[in-house]
Amino acid sequence: MNPEVSSGRRRAILALLAITVLIVVMDLTIINVALNPIQQSLDASNADLQWSLDSYLITFAAFLFTGGVCADRFGRKKTLITGLAVFGASSVLGAYAGSIGQLILWRSVMGVGAAVIPTVTLAILMNVFPPMERPKAIAAWASAAGVAFAVGPVLGGVLLDHFWWGSIFLINAPLVVVGLILMAWLVPESKNPAPAKFDPLGVVLSIVAVGLLVYGIVTGGEDNDWLSGDTLGALVGGVLLVALLVVIESRMAAPSLDVGLLRNARFSAGSGAIALCFFALIGAIFITQFYYQAVLGFSPMKAGFLMLPMGIGSLVVSARCPKLVMRFGPRAVVATGSAVMAVSFVISSQFTADTPTWLLVVAQLIFGLGWGSIMAPATASLMSVVPPVKAGAGQAVSQTIRQVAGALGVAIIGSILGVVYRSDMQDAVKVLPPSARHEAAGSIGDTLRAVNSARLGDRAPALLHKAVDSYLSGMEVTMLVAAGVALLATAVSLRWLPKTAPRPPMPPAPKPAAEEAAGTPGALA
Repeated sequence: MNPEVSSGRRRAILALLAITVLIVVMDLTIINVALNPIQQSLDASNADLQWSLDSYLITFAAFLFTGGVCADRFGRKKTLITGLAVFGASSVLGAYAGSIGQLILWRSVMGVGAAVIPTVTLAILMNVFPPMERPKAIAAWASAAGVAFAVGPVLGGVLLDHFWWGSIFLINAPLVVVGLILMAWLVPESKNPAPAKFDPLGVVLSIVAVGLLVYGIVTGGEDNDWLSGDTLGALVGGVLLVALLVVIESRMAAPSLDVGLLRNARFSAGSGAIALCFFALIGAIFITQFYYQAVLGFSPMKAGFLMLPMGIGSLVVSARCPKLVMRFGPRAVVATGSAVMAVSFVISSQFTADTPTWLLVVAQLIFGLGWGSIMAPATASLMSVVPPVKAGAGQAVSQTIRQVAGALGVAIIGSILGVVYRSDMQDAVKVLPPSARHEAAGSIGDTLRAVNSARLGDRAPALLHKAVDSYLSGMEVTMLVAAGVALLATAVSLRWLPKTAPRPPMPPAPKPAAEEAAGTPGALA
């Protein structure tokens, strides 16, 4: 902990870092509501649109570990300012992209800058706050990350109602400028006082290994073909390079990747619980947004506002997590939260084309209450075994696991939905021209576009009705899969997370005034 940081300054730093995390995490979801105007403006194919999403995710995951290592070695404040500046500049360039290729490029650069921020902000909090205050600081940090998932679609919908699609990226610029100014003024510099020799091989291996792994996951989910040469090659290569990285780092005297952390139950169980729930969370958000817009016919803004109950629930519970953990322990809180998430997925699996809005709100609120019970206590548990001087690298490991799990969530849950939908639609799309049938059977969005471009007359309503039924069938299966994954997180928490919260070290007792004046411990004897 930095002794020069006053209590008021710590609170200001916490607010600044929480908002910084919110801006970056929000960018994972805000683009979803702008896909249609981007497609029309830049003449992009569906595959192009998918890569505008995935390019950010791949570079974000690939550079997480590098950001944490650089922060601990070269300075957390310097690394955070650099990452935020890269993110802001590439956001402006992405807003004015003249082609889909340019947008994909700048989204990739945005991911590199953004990768630094969740990892380094938490490392700074670990340095700034004393042990007794860290659980509350981590809870506030986790609240910002949770709320960001709900704020992104809402803000995106509002901006698109008034401005062009580039506004969803341009909005980052003023926020980043203000953040950089406040960061330079408020945040103290910190780093590992005894850093190991820089490990370029470990850094390069981590970037290539995680990048390949996430690329394979993304392409497998996109094409629903996990045995293609590109997908299988990337997955196998990524796994082998991860294994090589672990072997090399485990043999180093002072490695960038502390493999010993993975053998600690508190660290691995906390990371595992978050990863499993993140898998379910990202997959469920992906499915739900299509349900709101394609099945229920909601506008992007209304679909975005329906995510707000999740953010509210997450915020309310996250703020109370430190007290809940002190009373019931991290094991009970995280296990309960993941079980509550599973309940929300089971409820969502029964949604129909006529589900009332109030029930959608209730399901999202339950979803948020569950997620809010997971991030803060699981993060506090895993970070309690990481030395503050290595907080960046330690958090980077957990964040990387989480991002890979999120990529898997979208890819696997999307693949399951695609299999169910295509099998149900094979016969129904025969009313379309032969050239349009294969693509139209792939997703409900493709079916709707095919119906709009083909002249089906009286046959259109029957095909649309079948598309909705098929999507709901796929949604039922995938939501139950998400519920199963959330229950697996419950089992992991009950088995390996600690029953009681770690006790923070007691501050040293003040010396008697007379003893200090004498300068020796035994002066009064």
